[in-house]
Amino acid sequence: MVIQAAIHGQGIALINNVMTKNELDTGRLVCPFNDVLVSKKAFYLVCHDNQAELGKIAAFRQWILSKAASEQQKWGFVTGEL
Repeated sequence: MVIQAAIHGQGIALINNVMTKNELDTGRLVCPFNDVLVSKKAFYLVCHDNQAELGKIAAFRQWILSKAASEQQKWGFVTGEL
């Protein structure tokens, strides 16, 4: 239901890319990040292309990146740019 809501422009979804491969490949959903972490334990924030830069989505994106960086630092993970 979350994926369908994002496809229909009703918000964003934080999900594993395996579940949205077809939607990402066809352009029905886009990843609003420039860099993507490839991991079997990764999640991806996806939304409709015309909503990627909206204030609420951009703010959520920044917040989740900040939280991820904080957790990585807390646990001592060495990573590249998120």
